[in-house]
Amino acid sequence: MDKREEKSLIENNGLIFNNLNYIRSIENKRNYGIDIFKILSTINVIILHIIKHSGLIFLPPKSSKYRIIWNLEISAYWAVNGFGLISGFINYKKYKFSNLLYIWIEVLFYSVSISFILFMKKEISLNQLVISFFPLLIKRHWYVNAYFSMYLFLPFIIEGIKNIKKNIFRNIIIFFFFYFSLYNIVAKIIKKQEYNFLNNGYSPIWLTILYIIGAYFGKNVIIIKNKEKFIYYIFWILIYIFLSFFTLIIFLKKNILNSISNKLFVDYISPTILLQAISLLMFFSKFKIQKNFTKKIISFFSSLNFSVILIHGRLFQTKNIVTKTFFNLIRNLNEDYLFFKIYSMAIFIYILCTFFDYFRFLLFKLLKIRYFCQLIEKYFAF
Repeated sequence: MDKREEKSLIENNGLIFNNLNYIRSIENKRNYGIDIFKILSTINVIILHIIKHSGLIFLPPKSSKYRIIWNLEISAYWAVNGFGLISGFINYKKYKFSNLLYIWIEVLFYSVSISFILFMKKEISLNQLVISFFPLLIKRHWYVNAYFSMYLFLPFIIEGIKNIKKNIFRNIIIFFFFYFSLYNIVAKIIKKQEYNFLNNGYSPIWLTILYIIGAYFGKNVIIIKNKEKFIYYIFWILIYIFLSFFTLIIFLKKNILNSISNKLFVDYISPTILLQAISLLMFFSKFKIQKNFTKKIISFFSSLNFSVILIHGRLFQTKNIVTKTFFNLIRNLNEDYLFFKIYSMAIFIYILCTFFDYFRFLLFKLLKIRYFCQLIEKYFAF
């Protein structure tokens, strides 16, 4: 792949999962550590979906696999928050309508193409095929719907981020953490209720909060010396490990603090899950990759992340012989090395979906879809 093709690959993958178009203001070069963070976020989302759709998440507490599965679930739960943080971290300076339009075309492409294949195999009805032409209305991918809703307000948010003073910005982030995350735990314990308007994080409001938090860390970059990097890395990874174990312990103690649920800290707006994502963001944001070959591999996979989510998410929702066989295989795995077996399967799915999406990328490049989106943006002066 030459430099021109690599640049085209980078530009042709929408803003939703921040596809490789980020330039650090103080370094004027790509942050490959954030690329790695994106890849790991996608793999962990696949893990969450494997556990959910295979039914392992519903195992009884007495099952020998129960602790292993919930350890894996909690250690991966940060991933969706990670995407929101990355959005703000690398894109707080720019707003491009063409990116949003490109995203919509990509979502439409996979919604219709996969549904058409399923229709030809007589696995869905004609009515379901027709509905697939309106992916945002049927809310098949909640993150996409939430992102589109947030994107409408991004011009105002970005202007505010550009002009806000650091101390005021910091105070806003602290307020967000206490009011939207930590206070929700207090409400669960004392009032036996939750923030329904945040829908446990499945909402444009929470995604916007993550965007703003990520923007704070992207705008106010921490400068560390080379001799301090080891301590820096150890600090943030220990924070992540501590939060993972703390959340798991609370989960396993059902009646602790008289909570309304043993899932007290297991949702996207949980302070421990949020801080897990932030700690990993800070950890990977300082990663430096030296070898050009490694950079190209990371760039290639990272640039196609969004489609991986679309492809596997849609296929996991189908109930055919392939998915049933796969999930039966997952359910029947013994507990020996179960953690690594599921992780390996998630990586395999990630690579396979990336391979298929590369052909979509080549098709879009041939049809000049990105150029078409940019023309519309220019014509309507967005």
